[in-house]
Amino acid sequence: MFRLSRRCRLLDLLVFASLCVAPAVGHAETALKDSVPHITVTGRAEIEVVPDLAILSLAVVTERPKAEDAATANAHAAQALIDLVKAQGIAARDIKTVSVSLAPVYDEQRDAGGRVLKRTLRGYRARNGVTIRVHAIDKAGALAQKLIDRGANEFQGIRFDYDHKDEAYDKLRGEAMQDALRRAKAYLPAVGLRLGRILEIAPPSDIVEPKRFRYAAAPAYGRPAEPASIPIEPGTLTLDTEVQVIWELAP
Repeated sequence: MFRLSRRCRLLDLLVFASLCVAPAVGHAETALKDSVPHITVTGRAEIEVVPDLAILSLAVVTERPKAEDAATANAHAAQALIDLVKAQGIAARDIKTVSVSLAPVYDEQRDAGGRVLKRTLRGYRARNGVTIRVHAIDKAGALAQKLIDRGANEFQGIRFDYDHKDEAYDKLRGEAMQDALRRAKAYLPAVGLRLGRILEIAPPSDIVEPKRFRYAAAPAYGRPAEPASIPIEPGTLTLDTEVQVIWELAP
């Protein structure tokens, strides 16, 4: 009995010691930057790039008295549109269905105050929305117009992107670090100190999305009298990032 009791007390002591030491170690690590003189600086970098990717947003909308007819007719029209896109040399990976919907459509009678007096079911509206990535921006306008002519009766617009953002951001991260170093050194001559160890590097939690330019057009219905390419001017995109760096200050 004595040996068992002594062993239990020893185990209790070990457990108690481990509980006390672990928080102390973690606290020492987190408090390091607060226990030494330090400087916190944010470095920034940005670059303007010419977009090399156009993203078209279109939809096929069909309305019929019966839900089944609307869904079937719209599915055929959407498939014909996708087949046309592929025939233009667009890869399947660059075509994405973003929405499929079927909803009732009502005609409404309202009074002078705008209150609905009567709702009558007119039919059903089916919609299939797609986005298309076009790597040859100079052909995006012609493709958009061709799709409108061939059944895309809802056109949300065009946005632009840059296909090499990963490489651009890798370069920007290095430039942001250099900017942080330059800013930190600018403070030191006046106080006679120098930079010591780096205590922390805190990149942004989310990459700032580049500014996007959007071409907006009214929904197009029917075939235009004189088919022409939609004029497109991609402009430029600004990519930017920042990093926060904490240095220890040394005499």
